[in-house]
Amino acid sequence: MADQVSTLFGNLSPSLHRLARCRLLLMVLLIGVAAEPAMGQTRPQTLAAANVFVGTDERLFVTLAALNLAGFEAETPGAMPNAARAQLLRDLQTTPPEVTEKLRAFWRQLPERERTRGTLPGSAVALALIARPLPDFTLPPEEKLPPDVRPLAGFAPLVAEFAAHSAIRSLFPQYAARYVALTDLLQQVADDELFRLLTFLHTQPIVTGRDVPRITDLDTLTSANLPDDELRERTRRLFILPDCLGPAGRIVMRNDFLDGADRRTYRRVGDEFFLVVSTPREPPNRVVRQALLRFILEPVIARAGKLIADRRTPLLKLAANAPQADAALRSNPFEIVRESLGRAVEARLAIREVQAAVRTGNAATDAVLVADEEARADLLGVWEGGGVLALHFFEQLAALDETGVDILEWLPRMVASFDPNRERRRPTELAALRARVERRRTLAVPTAKTLARLEQADELLRAKRYAEARQVLEALMQAEPGNARAAFGLAELTAKQPTALETDTEADESDKLAALQERLEQAVTLYERAAQLAQEDERWVASRAYVAIGKIYDLADRRAEAVAAYERAIAIGDVRGGAYAEAVAGKTQPFRPSKP
Repeated sequence: MADQVSTLFGNLSPSLHRLARCRLLLMVLLIGVAAEPAMGQTRPQTLAAANVFVGTDERLFVTLAALNLAGFEAETPGAMPNAARAQLLRDLQTTPPEVTEKLRAFWRQLPERERTRGTLPGSAVALALIARPLPDFTLPPEEKLPPDVRPLAGFAPLVAEFAAHSAIRSLFPQYAARYVALTDLLQQVADDELFRLLTFLHTQPIVTGRDVPRITDLDTLTSANLPDDELRERTRRLFILPDCLGPAGRIVMRNDFLDGADRRTYRRVGDEFFLVVSTPREPPNRVVRQALLRFILEPVIARAGKLIADRRTPLLKLAANAPQADAALRSNPFEIVRESLGRAVEARLAIREVQAAVRTGNAATDAVLVADEEARADLLGVWEGGGVLALHFFEQLAALDETGVDILEWLPRMVASFDPNRERRRPTELAALRARVERRRTLAVPTAKTLARLEQADELLRAKRYAEARQVLEALMQAEPGNARAAFGLAELTAKQPTALETDTEADESDKLAALQERLEQAVTLYERAAQLAQEDERWVASRAYVAIGKIYDLADRRAEAVAAYERAIAIGDVRGGAYAEAVAGKTQPFRPSKP
């Protein structure tokens, strides 16, 4: 893209170059990157007020560094190797040999099934956050640890020794830039997703509760069995923590332990949620949304506990008919409600996004119907997996969106109103719809002919045979309006190829400038279209498109719009073929084309 934009501006005189920037400034005001909230639509809750905290934790950094030094290795297939981890291991070569050997001896004595189990990183995360702050780093009694953490209990004193006798704690500031970038991303995503969820659910997070310390099950707490002891206020919190040492795309979410740094607040296991996110390979919105959903919905489900228990029998009978339901969903009505409700809310939010796109003209009018069918087909899969109320909740949540009733009041109505016979018929009722969706998805896969035409266009672009490439791409777009790669190719072509007017030596300079502005506007529009059309396996298209937009905005001296475009690319993650590194660099420093 650097050579493309350099071509756009490089042949202009200095005065006209400045004028181009000024005129382009007006153009980008019309294009826009991110829509502002509608009038009167304000953020109802800050993250801190919702007891949602995004930030780093020294215990986690030190523990994962010790684990890697001990011998743990993990990389995500198809992703770039973790440069931060490799650099840290080089930086830790000065660690005293006896300290390193103790860590490695512990690793060697672990049974192979422990060293190779996929949940080991999650256990290490839990170990770090259960321990007291450094330099203490002691654990509670082993019987109070989650079962999967107990095999690592002996690692805690070695972590403390490692922290005391190595350079690890002083090294953390050197990695701060990586953590700041990921923290900023997670902060923005959490803020956006919290706003979406609370707006849709018409609720506020329940962040405190009152009971006596010996009560361990909130679902059984009623006025009839409330002890006479003094009530104490409990605190509920969600911690979202970045991890730059883990393999790309690793996610750990738990709420089965307490934060060891907090020894004064009255808490119960389950009150604190921990989401640890490594460098994302895809936008982290969904995992953050799922954590927020669990955090918001847990007390809502608990408040409806008696009603859910009363409907236990029909719920479990339904789950017994689900062919792929796991043991937890076959035996626990609360898990059925939790899984069904969370997935239904996500499906409704996806429908809302499509409705918004239709209103703004960015999607066809039939897109909502298609999205609804896609959602029902996916939720049928949830039904088969044991979330047997997912389709019922999906339908009921449409009314919630219209009425504005708090989910705290709406959930009991939904639980009370489900008809076991109707839910049992869902697979039969939706068989034709599922077949239709599957056919549509099959047709969406590029054919061999389409791939051949895209390759032909790529070859023509590389050969700078722009006119021929345009013919191929425009024909492909006419035949397949939803083809993201063709839209991206046209955007690249538009950015690279000056119009005849721009290259006319006898043309008026103001006319040339107008032609340049029009071409840039077309390029940005096509990049936006390509990003919106990109499918799950085409995230690289959206990544590169947003970076290209960011560079154009940088050259127009519209830094805020440029940063917004780079952030959209960063949110997609470090996908193969994408432009993640360029996005990070662009967010840090404005893009300027290299001098010839």
